[in-house]
Amino acid sequence: MKLTEEQVAQYKKDGFLIIRNFNTTEEIDIVRGEMKRLIDELDTPSTISIFTTSDQERKMDDYFLGSGDKIRYFFEKGSIEDGKLIVPKEMAFNKVGHALHDLNPKFEEFSYSQKIHDLIYSLGIYKKALSVQSMYIFKNQKIGGEVDIHQDSTFLHTTPLTTHAIWFAFEDSTIENGCLRGLPGSHTEGITRRFISDPNSETGCSFIKLAEDKQYNKSDFVALECKKGDIILLDGSVVHYSEPNTSPNSRHAYTLHFIEGDDGVIYENNNWLQSAKPFRVL
Repeated sequence: MKLTEEQVAQYKKDGFLIIRNFNTTEEIDIVRGEMKRLIDELDTPSTISIFTTSDQERKMDDYFLGSGDKIRYFFEKGSIEDGKLIVPKEMAFNKVGHALHDLNPKFEEFSYSQKIHDLIYSLGIYKKALSVQSMYIFKNQKIGGEVDIHQDSTFLHTTPLTTHAIWFAFEDSTIENGCLRGLPGSHTEGITRRFISDPNSETGCSFIKLAEDKQYNKSDFVALECKKGDIILLDGSVVHYSEPNTSPNSRHAYTLHFIEGDDGVIYENNNWLQSAKPFRVL
């Protein structure tokens, strides 16, 4: 699928774009079934790594920092108490990352499909798009955590900025279960900080301030509600977030992030996500 000129123009204006019915139910159910199998067969890791986006609570352990070229499992904060699960295992996870697209055959087939290739290159941005990161995001009912206001290029930084993402709705995504919310046009102002690997920090990572942090009013953000099969294109500099999921319905999603691999673009070696192998061309 290729974007129309009107869609490209809208994306460049807003920094995000919803595309309806991009994936079929069958395509989604194959990879959702594969994730169910992975979770069912998973022994609870000896390393309990809890994922949170709160700056006050963010602590990067070796399990997380080494996940750039692996498939690793990260728990919701509300699923663990005294080192033990307090919810059913299938509801306990925040996300799985960050190399499903390269290491699991079913996710690989999904992530390198011709229609994703055609979509990304039709943006007219990439000469050589590299697939950098994938995440399966659960946002499970009742305990799915808030994702704080952020910009993806803070975490996956290139010089110049070339990060873009696809967010796939694997279930209906609504205001009630914590859909994405984006701030239209915010990508035009660049990013205010970088998140880097920092061995001298107690947390293993730290933020570098690039500009004054901005204060945002959540009422200015647009709710990006989606049906299963819809996708959202996201500019790496667009400001976005999601509320916690306190509803009775889960909000499974999948994301892919891309950068430019040509024209002298640099993927910084102090980005938190690193891979022992070169990033693969889409």
